[in-house]
Amino acid sequence: MDKPQKQTHANRLQFIQLLSITDQYWIDMLGNPRFHDLNYYDLFTQMWLRLNGGGCDTFHKSELYQLMPNVSQRTAIKYIQIAIDHGLLLEQANPKDLRSRCVTMSTDLKQKIERFLDYSISVFQALPPPTPQQEGGKAR
Repeated sequence: MDKPQKQTHANRLQFIQLLSITDQYWIDMLGNPRFHDLNYYDLFTQMWLRLNGGGCDTFHKSELYQLMPNVSQRTAIKYIQIAIDHGLLLEQANPKDLRSRCVTMSTDLKQKIERFLDYSISVFQALPPPTPQQEGGKAR
């Protein structure tokens, strides 16, 4: 990983403020502080990425544990069940194997993730572009 360019104190402060703003938007959008956890962020955004990467819209429940790499499988099981209980994820029997369960994102969650992404992009576009000195170049 390359060493990042040193930023101004003002840019660092602005970045923290923007992170806080988007963080609060995530909480507001999902409507429940329980989902403020970064592990839900990992789960929901990774599911969204796979859904929008041309894959199918249904996951085997056991596949979802891998989308939460910072918790144990046991904890991931609990998190996923909470999301199902709150209607963010939808669970159904696997028609090909009745011993397994399939999970998909609710339409509402898909829309919320997309609104969150749109909002976050617009917020971070507000950052000023790096100056030539910050990019490692020389001012003219």
